Amino acid sequence: MQPRMNHKLADTLEQAVVIDALSGAATAWAFLEAHHVPRETILRVLSTASMRRRSDTPSGFTIERCRSTPRVV
Repeated sequence: MQPRMNHKLADTLEQAVVIDALSGAATAWAFLEAHHVPRETILRVLSTASMRRRSDTPSGFTIERCRSTPRVV
């Protein structure tokens, strides 16, 4: 895989991985679609952890940021 050059996209994907863990893939998918992430990228990131780029794995900072953000239900 090519190194990720779009750091805004990388941050969005990192947040989606946390959302997936906390609220499920459907919520993470909706989040990614709202951020205009291409479908093939959404599938790669949400389908299998082994297919993720190393940079898609959330940092502790991102996990805490997602936990402290109020969820919209």
